[in-house]
Amino acid sequence: MADAPFPHRSSQAFIRNPYSGLSIHIATSLRLIWLAILVVALAGAFAVQAADANLTDGCVSDYSADVDYFPDKLKALHAVNFSVEYANHYKVLRVANAYDGAPDYEYVLVQCGAPMPPAEDFDPDAQFIQTPAGPVIALSTTQLPALAQLDLLENLVAVHSGLYISADEVRQGIADGAIAELGFGANINIELALELEPDLAVAYGINPDTDAHPLLREAGVFTALDASWRENSPLGRAEWLKFIALFYNQEARANQVFDGIAEEYAALQTMAADIAEADKPAVLLNSYLSYADAWFIPGGDTYVGQLIRDAGGDPLLSTPDSSASQSLSFETVYEAGLDAKIWLLETYAVNSLADLAALDARFSDFAAFQAGAVWNNNLDENPNGGNNYYEWGAANPQLALADLLAIFHPALMPGHEFAFYRQLPQA
Repeated sequence: MADAPFPHRSSQAFIRNPYSGLSIHIATSLRLIWLAILVVALAGAFAVQAADANLTDGCVSDYSADVDYFPDKLKALHAVNFSVEYANHYKVLRVANAYDGAPDYEYVLVQCGAPMPPAEDFDPDAQFIQTPAGPVIALSTTQLPALAQLDLLENLVAVHSGLYISADEVRQGIADGAIAELGFGANINIELALELEPDLAVAYGINPDTDAHPLLREAGVFTALDASWRENSPLGRAEWLKFIALFYNQEARANQVFDGIAEEYAALQTMAADIAEADKPAVLLNSYLSYADAWFIPGGDTYVGQLIRDAGGDPLLSTPDSSASQSLSFETVYEAGLDAKIWLLETYAVNSLADLAALDARFSDFAAFQAGAVWNNNLDENPNGGNNYYEWGAANPQLALADLLAIFHPALMPGHEFAFYRQLPQA
């Protein structure tokens, strides 16, 4: 809070002049000194006091409008789809680009025990919630790492399904009946969700006509949209752990965790920064999908494209500065990628070169196939196809970057233990 504004009256009217009769110069000087003392006194009277730390458990018992209840603050440094503004006892969290054509969403997070700010000060569709929040529903596996990194998993009461979850603690909670499964999209079990009495549901958006978030909100559940999957920057996507942290006043913890991730990522980037262009291997990405009659190549500014470049690779056929994937014919990729040194896949149930050739015999013509330089990102995959690359890896891109650096430039990463990628064997 800024110092209280000085009253809009002349100094003569505001303060009775006790120095009349003195010389003009002395009177003026003493008047200025008097005014300075008064301003300092007023500033001290109206100065904002800061709490020792954010309250992460319980409510304020002796609310004062002059206290900043969020001395630990955060801001998005890499993520572009969320932002936060702080007042003394509430935060305004905004989410943009949650899905194609999405409006901006506004959430008002009010310190428990403090008064609710006037609703008319915010967007008419804004939602209000007290912090720190309690029970939470997480409808994407990508939200689970943030809860784990912030030590908040005990608040998790429901997920969409356990089929594709990698986190052992969450899978065990489902098996024990401590964590419910609500189903997907518009088929979500609203009755069960309400029985759990959550403070918060974190959902995602693709199409409001088929998504769960409109139904949850209509039923009275505070529902925040997670747009992390729309971030192109690897660190931007990982930074969404701060989004979760805001609901629990865990800014200090979130800053600490994310700073560690960013430092590790930057250190790996630095290792790759001096690699000469001629030494960057040509990297073929993905594979031809017969059902789509297309081979999708990510643009240079996509999540994958940035990881490849940050690891000192040259993504073949990738359009520079493009944040979209392009659909190419098999023939186009065959001609350009036949001699690529390395081939990276994101393909379920391909665990050997034989599996890959079984999808399309022409794959065996590629130089990377013949050299055994084909890697899939399914090293950590559960029996249902849940891939931890998209769960823990999305929250920890430094691990994926380390894998890629070890693939492209193994001399820089001797003895590296892979987290997500594995080299496909012959059989």
